[in-house]
Amino acid sequence: MQAIILAGGKGTRLHPLTTDFPKPMVPLFDRPVMEHTIELLSKHGISDIIVTVSYLARDIMDYFGDGSRWGVRIRYSVEHEPLGTAGAVKLVREMIDDTFLVVSGDAVTDFDLSAAISRHRRASAIATMLLYQVDEPTQFGLVQHDEAGKVTRFLEKPRSSEVFTDTVNTGIYILEPDVLSCIPYDQPCDFARQIFPAMLNNREPIYGFSMPGYWCDVGNLGQYRSVHFDALTRKVELDLPATHIGEGIWIGERVAVDPSVEIAGPVYIGEGTTVHRGAILGERAIIGSESTIEENARIRRSVVGSRSMIGKGAQISDCIIGDGYNLADSESVSDRTLVSHVKYQKPTMPSAPATVVSRSRTLPQVAHESVHSEKAAA
Repeated sequence: MQAIILAGGKGTRLHPLTTDFPKPMVPLFDRPVMEHTIELLSKHGISDIIVTVSYLARDIMDYFGDGSRWGVRIRYSVEHEPLGTAGAVKLVREMIDDTFLVVSGDAVTDFDLSAAISRHRRASAIATMLLYQVDEPTQFGLVQHDEAGKVTRFLEKPRSSEVFTDTVNTGIYILEPDVLSCIPYDQPCDFARQIFPAMLNNREPIYGFSMPGYWCDVGNLGQYRSVHFDALTRKVELDLPATHIGEGIWIGERVAVDPSVEIAGPVYIGEGTTVHRGAILGERAIIGSESTIEENARIRRSVVGSRSMIGKGAQISDCIIGDGYNLADSESVSDRTLVSHVKYQKPTMPSAPATVVSRSRTLPQVAHESVHSEKAAA
């Protein structure tokens, strides 16, 4: 089975984290958020993956390469101009010949994809939306369905007065190739705004299944912190690059922690990090790899990126500290996002070069080394 990962977005609501790299490359426990998606697909036997890219496409393609490092095959479709969720899928129509999955490259989930695919097939659906219950449904598409799961009503991002359910569309779809005929050529369009409403009007068999497990659209800085906290407390099952030593404390390899350091779990300390004498890591502190926490620094309810330096006596609470950031001695920050201009480092064992399988009609036919000559918006 194939999967298409939509990874073209700029992530403007995640600024300043996304100032210098695309939203799917935002770090989540020392890995790009999209890496967790690829691992989930691989876990469910989905190894043929097409990634649609646009904004800072080179960053994504250089990091993930051909996917062999994760035991999958990755090819890329580059959009010079944004085509929307459905338009991006239409662009790779010649590569699709069977049931396929569409998933966002910046969402975090542990859904049982195998079970969802089985339900899709048993229902003889042409399209299936995976659904989830949320507290604030106005930010998503509302979905109503009958007892069998057949969708009867769909409303994208309603006003508060229009809300009729807390069940929303996650943007994870299982589709049959027939859906491609509903998508126009070479023009922007979205599944939620244009394609699914039109299919409902034509009485096409669209189904929606509420999924157990966890899903979060990492759409803003508050959700970005929350996903970290949820993973620490095991609300979402992610493969963290660390060992759980008990009491919610996760420690990576080559970590050096002075015996005087106070740690109150849940806490994550990434590989190669050093925590000096008298430091305090409070509840929900996430420290990225190769970082240094100096003497008597205090960190709580915050995400500190990799290769960061937290100065002596510094105090951090309710913050996001980007990769490579140096916080001065004795500085105190609360409820802030601080970033340096850094890029993701390439993997220790990089994948083979990426393969571009599709380009938008306006992108020049050039060698792979120059397919991304500008920062195209998505």
